[in-house]
Amino acid sequence: MKKLLTLLFAFITSIAITSNSYAFGAENLLKPNKAFQVSIESNGPDFITATWEIADGYYMYRKRFSFSSNTADVTLGKPIFPEGELKDDPGFGKVTVYRKRVSIKIPVENPKNISLANIKTKSQGCADIGVCYPPQKVSVDVTLPQAIAKKITTSESITTIGALDTAASNPSDLAAQLGIPSLGKGKKSGGVLPPDEAFAFDINATDKQTLNAHWQITPGHYLYKNKIKFFVRDSNDITLGKLALPKGEKHHDEYFGDIVTYTKDFDIKLPLLGSTGADSVTIKTSYQGCSKITGICYPPQIKTQKIDLRSAQTAIQTVASTSPSSETSSSNSDDKVSEQDQFANILKDNNLFAILGLFFIAGLALTFTPCVFPMIPILSGIISGQGNDISKKKAFILSLAYVIPMALTYAIVGVLAGLSGESLTAALQTPWVIASFAILFVILAFAMFGFYELQMPSSIQNKLSSISNNQKGGTLLGAAIMGMLSALIVGPCVTAPLTGALIFIADTKDALLGGLSLFMLGIGMGVPLLIIGTAAGEFLPKAGAWMDKVKAVFGVLMLGLAIWMLERILPIEIIILLTAALLIGSAIYMKAIDPLDANNSGWDRLWKAVGIIILAYGLILIAGIAKGNKSFIYPLKDKVISQVSTSAAGGTIINATEGLVFSPIKGIKGLNLALDTAATQNKTVMLDFYADWCISCKEMEHKVFSDPRVVKALENTILIQADVTKNDDLDIALMKKFGLFGPPGILFFDTNKQEYRSFRVVGEMSADKFLAHINEFLSQKK
Repeated sequence: MKKLLTLLFAFITSIAITSNSYAFGAENLLKPNKAFQVSIESNGPDFITATWEIADGYYMYRKRFSFSSNTADVTLGKPIFPEGELKDDPGFGKVTVYRKRVSIKIPVENPKNISLANIKTKSQGCADIGVCYPPQKVSVDVTLPQAIAKKITTSESITTIGALDTAASNPSDLAAQLGIPSLGKGKKSGGVLPPDEAFAFDINATDKQTLNAHWQITPGHYLYKNKIKFFVRDSNDITLGKLALPKGEKHHDEYFGDIVTYTKDFDIKLPLLGSTGADSVTIKTSYQGCSKITGICYPPQIKTQKIDLRSAQTAIQTVASTSPSSETSSSNSDDKVSEQDQFANILKDNNLFAILGLFFIAGLALTFTPCVFPMIPILSGIISGQGNDISKKKAFILSLAYVIPMALTYAIVGVLAGLSGESLTAALQTPWVIASFAILFVILAFAMFGFYELQMPSSIQNKLSSISNNQKGGTLLGAAIMGMLSALIVGPCVTAPLTGALIFIADTKDALLGGLSLFMLGIGMGVPLLIIGTAAGEFLPKAGAWMDKVKAVFGVLMLGLAIWMLERILPIEIIILLTAALLIGSAIYMKAIDPLDANNSGWDRLWKAVGIIILAYGLILIAGIAKGNKSFIYPLKDKVISQVSTSAAGGTIINATEGLVFSPIKGIKGLNLALDTAATQNKTVMLDFYADWCISCKEMEHKVFSDPRVVKALENTILIQADVTKNDDLDIALMKKFGLFGPPGILFFDTNKQEYRSFRVVGEMSADKFLAHINEFLSQKK
């Protein structure tokens, strides 16, 4: 109710002043008590009538009339208004107004037959030229019940803060008519400045994802913090991120209480979401302030500007109004910056060698993640497949032939993704591509088992061989092809460094620097592969039974990779059965069920022991599937009937041992619906981008989202998930909206549906780190 009264005061206490001379001068503008002359008379014991004589060229708002009795024991009923005319007002929308004359009948209760009552009226009106007067409070003595009209006895004008009337957009000398001295053109001391001089406003782009709004405030004036608002116009793709407004100064207002104002120059950073492919954006800005010198409060100022995003030195086109430009100050914001944005900023701010070195180190840091780990058995299998012909030098060259094309593929695909805003890697995660690659692994596995030998036709092999001297051309080409395919299909990995580079490419169109950075990222990822591959050439047996066994092991690893690939497109039950079959078959090959005799060596016995363990685990997996379980870790665990409950956030969570449960959404409309629902419940939202082919997504699901501490921390947050496995138009549009190039990605929204971009998570994160991350977000939104 207090907020409602506050808004009511804001609407009924507006004042508008214009900056240029009107068609007729200020001397022709009537004073309020001349433009709107009020009288009140009695119509018998039960009614009084308040009448306003309205001058030509002026009008009054019906909803701005109010009446009260200053006399004890005299009470007023609900006023009876006559019909008026409908006006489309820029400040209040479609409203009813009166011209010429209006008489309002008001019921009166006078149980003690008091003969004289003092009636207080409140009203507001405007001139057709665009000037709106402050609300007028007028008290009139009325004789009851005689019908004696009484002229105005007291009159006061109130100039207050929070004026929301925008009927006038230019200042004039209205203040002179209201008794405020020394107005002129605002150049004299104590004069009323035009709003664009009192609050010089400018907005421009610092980069394609950030705008900077700057106000230059004339001494003796101030802006209200809660009146500053920004809106994106004419764009369904671009939205504004969370704003961090400066602290400001506390100001005690008669009507609004303690509020925050700005009395000195300040800046506000505006994060743009979904702007990676845009060349421009139109921003509507509204703000309001007052003058301490004159007591005048300006009407809300509305500026609509089209901003060029193609360079940091932007050209600003004023669409609805022109603001004087000013020097753009640096941001006062000390916002937390997300990891991917840090990498994007590094690309913009540092020298070439520092950038390339940093991305090389970032690639090294990705060792043994889903980005690199699956490539180890592939490269090792290629090297072991050389048999007796392998050497340390040849293993290094083969590894290099694998790593360089892999890094080049990251760079090329990354540049294309950054320029287009879509991920080619995600587009390749289709069932037929994944199935084809799984079949390729099966073919390679059977070649490792010795069923056949894979090589290119002799004519092609001879030509390539002559180019590569001592190396078999087919082998080098095969390693290169496997390196490219591994980057595209085997390890589709979205990390903070990768995303940062893609954001930089999308924003600046600098494909060269972005591509070089991604190439160095790939080389960093490839260094462990070079070391492992070269070591394999040194330590792998060169010939004999041991070499056959090593090749068989790599054949099993290839089959395991095939099953791992199929996990992206097949039900988990089938994947577990295929895994069990591979384990049981491998155990039998290891003679797990063959009897031992005295001639068996210690190695044979150890080999058999390992085989028995593998056999047992394979059988346990089958038993687990028969019981209805779907876990590799706890296949025989009794199936728990989930204790599903509705959290205070409106989301659904299962007991902590089961982990988080997300509500699915599809596309931008689905997201908006979920955010609207959360806003009505005053709840925060966590949005998870997921895909069946996203290995990092599954890692987060198994290691982080199942952590009881994470479940507890998010119990009052609505959890939604966008499954982008299909990568259809709706999925692409949703990812483009937030400048994402693929999963995993976790976004956080406050209760006002605004994303906290600085808390965005791209890639994997440990449970401990993620818990600290969400706790920091939840503390920020309070």
